[in-house]
Amino acid sequence: MNEIQAKRSELPFERTEYERRVSMVRDSMEEREIEVALITSPTNIYYLTGYSAFSFYVPQFLVIPRNRDLFIVNRSIDKPSVRETTWLEEGMIKPYGEEYIDHYVNYPDPKHPVDYLLNVLRSEGLGDRVFGMELDDYYCRAFYYKALTEELNVEVKDSTQLVPRVYLKKSEREIDYMKEASRIVEEGMESAIEAIEKGVSENQVAAEVLYTMVKKGGSMPSFPPMLQTTAACHITWTDSIIREGTSVSVEIAGCKERYHSPICRTVIVAEENSAVVKEAREVIGKQIEAHKKALETVRPGILAEEVAVEANKIFDKRSSRVGYPAGLGFPPDWGERTASFQLGDKTVLEPNMTFHTISTLTEPFMMEFSETIRVTEDGAEVLADFPRKLFVK
Repeated sequence: MNEIQAKRSELPFERTEYERRVSMVRDSMEEREIEVALITSPTNIYYLTGYSAFSFYVPQFLVIPRNRDLFIVNRSIDKPSVRETTWLEEGMIKPYGEEYIDHYVNYPDPKHPVDYLLNVLRSEGLGDRVFGMELDDYYCRAFYYKALTEELNVEVKDSTQLVPRVYLKKSEREIDYMKEASRIVEEGMESAIEAIEKGVSENQVAAEVLYTMVKKGGSMPSFPPMLQTTAACHITWTDSIIREGTSVSVEIAGCKERYHSPICRTVIVAEENSAVVKEAREVIGKQIEAHKKALETVRPGILAEEVAVEANKIFDKRSSRVGYPAGLGFPPDWGERTASFQLGDKTVLEPNMTFHTISTLTEPFMMEFSETIRVTEDGAEVLADFPRKLFVK
């Protein structure tokens, strides 16, 4: 394959910023006595290198020795994507061939990409170190852990939080991308509400949302638009027709350079003076009141759980979790899984932490309200500007 002559676009951050991030990860490795970090999360690989390709359906590994240059092991066909989207130099890319793809089912001589990885680790003199693996991440397969512990006979420590704890607190440039994502999600939510009406299919609404957000400069979010027309959470659109009396919970996120800004709003397709609208207004009113209480509570120096304690006073019965860290993400999640506005979370809030502050109720039907916020020096900044109310169509 010919060398790429020019990159399609510039990196989203300066080289020095990536170096800062890697340095912070290495400091954390030293504290945890990890000699080699094996990163499999596409979100974390992106954060440290800029690598942005939907190639995570096959094994790929970012290897970070504590005292040597890092390198990536991925599929050979994706080597140009590493060149295109990262700051890595040629010697830091160590691809495995196509003979390793799906060559471990019904073959007399099975091969797996992790076999290639182990050979690279041995050849680099790293086969006898203490490893960190993201054991509670979506992309860290049990097979990888088995290979390291059985084939290399090394000690493996859980490093799931190693990288995410670095980006829990965002840089100003990261906040800028989230603000761009917020402008995109404002347009997307407006298009959703405009499209929702009696006789329209959920497909049509989703199509309008996706078209609008992509047209406005968005990239593919980590989660598809969720249009929830029953009490079931986390379901996407179908070809079902929206009928009179339907409640549509819309949860979407704008995405820019893999940074998200999710928001939720609820739409009722019914007459303004109907009983269902009256009941829904009462519920949404409480959700917005609880949301405002959460925002009034947020400030640097408090514990994350304190936000939940105050917001939950508005409801007699509800889940204690009223927000989670959001921003950077690859599928299947825009949540960062580090800290939550939830009872028991002792994380101390700092400026430039970002959270999706959300209220979800499933009775009498699905009702959602949310905004993405930034912790500031003196409180909370809401990133998206969209009306706080129940929408009636």
